Amino acid sequence: MTDYATRYEEFTRATVKLAEQIHAANAGKVNVRYTLPQITVALRDIYKDPVLHNRFVGSQMQDNKWSSGFCAMASVVIYELYGGENVWDMMAIRYADWVHGSVVFLRDRATGINFGTTGEHFYPETIPYEIGRPLDTSRLRTPNKDEFRDVLLARLGRE
Repeated sequence: MTDYATRYEEFTRATVKLAEQIHAANAGKVNVRYTLPQITVALRDIYKDPVLHNRFVGSQMQDNKWSSGFCAMASVVIYELYGGENVWDMMAIRYADWVHGSVVFLRDRATGINFGTTGEHFYPETIPYEIGRPLDTSRLRTPNKDEFRDVLLARLGRE
C-alpha cells in the first residue's frame, strides 16, 4: 500500500504539471471559475475517498486502485467545467484495442497533450493514449455525472 500511495502522489504531481501546461495554453480562451490544476487536485483527492468510490463507481474500492472507474465521469466533468469543445477533444481507447480495458480521456486541442486524471492503477503499464480515437460524448453513460460534479464543486469551494 505504501508503494501505491507513493506512486499515486507522484502521478498526481505529474498530472498537475500537465494541467498547468494545458491551462497556460488555454487561459485566454476560457472563462472559468476554477483552473485546470485546481480541478485536477480536487479530483485526485476525491478518488481516495472509499465512500465516494462506492457511490460513483458502484464497487468497493480496492486499496491499489483508487482512481479506477472514474475516467469517463472525470473526463466529462472536466470537459464541461473547463472549456468544452473550445479546449478538448473527448477520446477513448476501446477495450478491443487494449487488453487492460477501455479508457476515456481528453486531448487538448491547443497543445495536443493527452490528459486523464486517472490511470496509475494500470501501473506498471502505461496507457497507450496514441491509440485513442475520438468519442461521441452523447454515447457516454455517466448517470451520476451531475451529482459527481456537485461533489467536485463543493470540494473546490472549500479550497
